Amino acid sequence: MRPLDAAKAAGLDRAAAELGVATLELMAVAGFQCARLARRLLAEVGDGPVAILCGRGNNGGDALVAARHLAGWGVAVRLVVVGDPVDLGEEGRSRLASAERLGLDPAVATTASASDAAVARALEGAMLALDGLLGTGGRGDPREPQASAIRRLNRAAPPRVLAIDLPSGLDASSGHRHDPCVMATDTGMLGAPKAGCLAVAAATATGRLWLGTIGLPPAAFEAVGAAPPALRDGEWIPVDRG
Repeated sequence: MRPLDAAKAAGLDRAAAELGVATLELMAVAGFQCARLARRLLAEVGDGPVAILCGRGNNGGDALVAARHLAGWGVAVRLVVVGDPVDLGEEGRSRLASAERLGLDPAVATTASASDAAVARALEGAMLALDGLLGTGGRGDPREPQASAIRRLNRAAPPRVLAIDLPSGLDASSGHRHDPCVMATDTGMLGAPKAGCLAVAAATATGRLWLGTIGLPPAAFEAVGAAPPALRDGEWIPVDRG
């Protein structure tokens, strides 16, 4: 299928909601899928702590769901919420409350200095970092406190960095790398390939590309003039940029 730009990606989510597939439902599946891919990547480098960085919007909610699953599978999870939890949205705040009740002890960083310190602690000795800071709706250079989190993550460079849907700081439509931009080893695109991730210029930021289903109905793709990808059995598939 043709990759979607930022506008069509947002339209796809709206179309799904109009068809009765709620954002919270998609978030639950997306987070589970991200946890599955994270576990797969951990198998490449060996078991160890996972730093999970959550920002505003649906990506932050996806990361919070992934944290719950990974912790349930026995992975040592270090959870950081970067920014005001209000910005997570209703669904994300619900997931944050669940993480707190489950004892995941999320650190909340609302300033640049707090973000830098919290992310540094989470990344110490981590084998994988999960980037859920910014999503397809991001515009321009990331602002604080997310910018400090991205810079700290890039300096730490853990063995694997998995970006949810696209690296934070990457333009979802053009593939332009804003300043700063997460330098991921792997990017798990959710539901549909994103045009920015497939751009040649984005290759150094996205690393390996993967595509996974989150249960978007075919009618939602049709509503935005796209064809649903042929994803079978819920498995992640590698995507060739060429």
